[in-house]
Amino acid sequence: MIEQLDRIKNKLEQLKRFDKDLKLFGADTHEYLLNPILTSEQVTQFETDHKIDLPKDYVSFLTTIGNGGAGPFYGVNTLGDSRIIYFDNKEKGNHQYFDLSKAFPHIESWNVENELQELYEKIEKANEAGNEELEEELFKQKWEIIGGEEHDFGRLNTTDYGCGVTISLIVNGQEKGNMWTDDRTNDAGLYPTIELGNKGRITFLNWYELWLDNSLKEIQSKTQNGR
Repeated sequence: MIEQLDRIKNKLEQLKRFDKDLKLFGADTHEYLLNPILTSEQVTQFETDHKIDLPKDYVSFLTTIGNGGAGPFYGVNTLGDSRIIYFDNKEKGNHQYFDLSKAFPHIESWNVENELQELYEKIEKANEAGNEELEEELFKQKWEIIGGEEHDFGRLNTTDYGCGVTISLIVNGQEKGNMWTDDRTNDAGLYPTIELGNKGRITFLNWYELWLDNSLKEIQSKTQNGR
């Protein structure tokens, strides 16, 4: 793991040098800057408070690389902010949070497409009939179906992919240590992360390094093509 952490540091420095104009997606948000690292004591206190043991590679990142900052897409959230349920529609300081002490319930991709399809047909008919009250009630039913609290167990909101999609690190349950995508907003459900082109399950450090590798190839290609 030490070798991988050293590789990550070196690759991040390379990427920062090569992409001085912040051309890559998300770079103008995080600007390749990392937040200060956490101490082992701070991480241990977090684990104690939330009755979990964080994946070891993630802990190593927090205590060696940084507490969030530069990373895939719009950057990596801090440990504290990663507890916030992204679309909780709460004012700042009154957020809803993931329950880390309970196990993430899924081991395979999850969706309710068929059930939603029937509901969408009812929503469309209500819209065509101008029945706003029924339409609103049906949309509430939709979110009751896909927004059950069990989906918010045992995971951290690691990064914002954009367009309502977030990527999580599973910290409790059979999928502990793996990255999962939450695209319920766009009716694609929850599934093991594939956005960086990986073919199977991927852990935090491997996910982060894959982003670096992909980004270095992309910026080098842009440089060679004069873009």
